[in-house]
Amino acid sequence: MKTKIDIFSGFLGAGKTFLIKKLINEGAYNENIAIIENEFGEVSIDALILRDSNIKVKEINSGCICCEVTGDFKEAILEVINKYNPSRIIIEPSGVAKLTDIIKIFKESKLRDKVEIDNIITVIDTEKFDMYFKNFKDFYEDQILNTKKIVLSRTQNIKSNDLDNIITKIKRVNKRAVIISYDWQKIKGIDILDKIEFNSLNINEYKGIKPRLKTIETSKAKDVFESFAIYPSCNYSKLELISKFKFISSSRSFGDVIRAKGIIRLKDDTFGQFDFVKDEFEIRKINNSISSVISFIGVNLNKKEIEKLFL
Repeated sequence: MKTKIDIFSGFLGAGKTFLIKKLINEGAYNENIAIIENEFGEVSIDALILRDSNIKVKEINSGCICCEVTGDFKEAILEVINKYNPSRIIIEPSGVAKLTDIIKIFKESKLRDKVEIDNIITVIDTEKFDMYFKNFKDFYEDQILNTKKIVLSRTQNIKSNDLDNIITKIKRVNKRAVIISYDWQKIKGIDILDKIEFNSLNINEYKGIKPRLKTIETSKAKDVFESFAIYPSCNYSKLELISKFKFISSSRSFGDVIRAKGIIRLKDDTFGQFDFVKDEFEIRKINNSISSVISFIGVNLNKKEIEKLFL
């Protein structure tokens, strides 16, 4: 029997990891599952978050699975199958990965006889849809074009008219995808998966939706985005962290920091896991950590200024 594959796509900070964690914690998956987690950069913050749910995680920390570590990605899938024999593998690509590149990998001979794609889900942050679609259309449109289901995040934070406009724009790109726009706190994880009956995709036949723009095929994440990590040695309060990231949002001296996430030792010697997406900062308690680390992703980053702010 082939191992089923669920792919969770979505741009930086859309909420992929927390959707996966919600589905797992609420029992939407009752199978023997494993997760292959990929970060664009040198550290895997999301893997630490997912370990709170006691899920097996295969980390790939060097680059993006759609380009630089394609070989490693295939080997990681085979390793997970051989080691854990899961009935289903959840794959969370980097936020700057393209679905077209990911789906192509499953057509290769090493994999096509061992796995079948079951679900392809793209998570979209409604608060930042227009900004990201305008500035990073190559990546954003590819993730929308080639998905089967779209789950909208942070819908509770925008007006109903604005939400309707976003849904209209999404449908212009992909008319066939099912769109779930409910507030995540008001819907059960199993309902997100069961909203539509997915038919397993024949990997040999699946070609996706042919991109309309040549730039979708030519732009690579490594040519557009950059990433680096720092390892702070001092403890911070939540207010100090909020202040620092507000400064990053309001100043141009740090470059365009699109996404930052990390795990920080707090003043009370507990650890907090935080997410920063443009002008939004959230922090929550995490149990499994021994040191602090912050990963930054953006464009034209001023690494020296960012390091001076935290180190």
